[in-house]
Amino acid sequence: MGLKIIDCKSYIPEKSVSNQYFEDILDTSEEWILQRTGIETRYFSNIDVSEMVKKVVRSLHLGNKKQKIKFIAASSVTPDYIIPSISAIAHKALDLEEDVFSLDLNMACTGFVGGLILGERMLEPGECGIIIGAERLSERINFKDRSTAMLFGDGAAVVLVEKTTDSFPIVQGTVPSKDLELMANDKSKIVMEGKNIYKFATSTLPRALTLLLEKAKLEMEDIDYVIFHQANKRIIDSVGKKVGGREKFYTNLETLGNTSSASIGLCLAEMKEKNYFSKGEKLIILGFGGGLTYAGTILEWNGL
Repeated sequence: MGLKIIDCKSYIPEKSVSNQYFEDILDTSEEWILQRTGIETRYFSNIDVSEMVKKVVRSLHLGNKKQKIKFIAASSVTPDYIIPSISAIAHKALDLEEDVFSLDLNMACTGFVGGLILGERMLEPGECGIIIGAERLSERINFKDRSTAMLFGDGAAVVLVEKTTDSFPIVQGTVPSKDLELMANDKSKIVMEGKNIYKFATSTLPRALTLLLEKAKLEMEDIDYVIFHQANKRIIDSVGKKVGGREKFYTNLETLGNTSSASIGLCLAEMKEKNYFSKGEKLIILGFGGGLTYAGTILEWNGL
């Protein structure tokens, strides 16, 4: 389907943070958090995004694909560096050839899919690309904000993809909004209008998913798995109810929380680790978030 996945890896920090932590510091409860978000735990990192990225890209199995890598896209809203870019750091960590086109994206939770779309446009058939999502959102959490503090976690993920000769269906859109804000200075914290984000996601995602299937001339029964940005279980349940096939919607936010740019890649890596995939299976990937933006495509699993 335009791109096939060759390998995917994740970096999950060691520090696990349960809902009990937020019960102790906020006027909230385990029951309320689970009911509103579906999140049970999340992980906080003691190393910066650049270090997470170096660890995760070095764990990729490149095999004979290393010389074929011509593109790197990295997405993060919490980089520890503006210059050099995360993609340049990954390029150096892998000791790649000079002719690799590398860039960073600022699309928050949509950024991982944005990287896939750009990679498909940049690559020639047989060439490979690396897509990275990495966040240290724990540095941006307002631990006094009962509505957002328990939502976010840290982590990094990377996929190695190869361009095919097939069509690459996409959906994308931008709805300018201040419902999700993460300002650009070191002291700022995440601000989010949860109700508005929920309305945006539950109205936009069913339309986007349906349009994606139409463009690919597929039905939901042709799809093996659906992987959304892991924002909130209620959003995923709502979309699944509207479009059907909820059993195909993979989630891991229960254990990892909302990891923004990293969430879809973390799902892919976890599914691979658990032997979910078989060669040729079709995956719908949909990201949504900061901007507000959304983007989706259909990939084929062709992994090792």
